[in-house]
Amino acid sequence: MAEVFVCAADELTTGVIRSAHLGHDDSGLPIMALVLRDETGAVRAYRNLCRHLPVPLDGGTGELLSKDGAHLICGTHGATYRLIDGYCVEGPCEGLALQRLYCRERDGDLYVSNSP
Repeated sequence: MAEVFVCAADELTTGVIRSAHLGHDDSGLPIMALVLRDETGAVRAYRNLCRHLPVPLDGGTGELLSKDGAHLICGTHGATYRLIDGYCVEGPCEGLALQRLYCRERDGDLYVSNSP
């Protein structure tokens, strides 16, 4: 899959989440990316799909971040994932991790893809 433009790199500040559509997987589910900066300032990209059941983490609301800004929280199941590595630390899929996607910065812009 080709890279998809997300936003200008300087627009992605801590606490901001951008999304991008990367097509569909083999089962027909959309591949939606969540692109964000973790608490260290590093850019991370994860598939917007809970590991408990295949539903978007935000339920379409865009509300994902914990109050402390260090976790993504599934609006349907309450599963809590660390921003830094996508690992579920609480909830029905504890011990699993979100699918990581690939994010690159090029000429001041961020791009995401599901393959390196």
